[in-house]
Amino acid sequence: MTEIITERLQRDWPVVCEIWQALRGALDAVGLQDQLPAEPTAFTRTELKKDPFDSSESLSGEWLVNGQLIGSVIVHENGQAYAEYDVVQPHPTKPQWFIEATTAWGKSGALASELRLLPAL
Repeated sequence: MTEIITERLQRDWPVVCEIWQALRGALDAVGLQDQLPAEPTAFTRTELKKDPFDSSESLSGEWLVNGQLIGSVIVHENGQAYAEYDVVQPHPTKPQWFIEATTAWGKSGALASELRLLPAL
């Protein structure tokens, strides 16, 4: 990891932790908070992505398991963030729904989260 990415990761890690708690909060609402560890693990892959419009750089982190993407976070220079993490299981209280993932977005101190649902087959 380059020094610039390491510095950016250190700067944005508190936001990553906060967004992780928002991801867990959406799961907690349906009793599935244990689907994610209490604290985020280190990213498997991290990079800075340059926005072609305004040239700002966003920190992008991904979690992979056996080479498969299971979660990601992007933190933009302006502090806006978006994350998603795969859950992939039936909804525990609504059998007509299947939980694909938990998502969270916003800025530090003002995050929203929800479950991404699909109709059950």
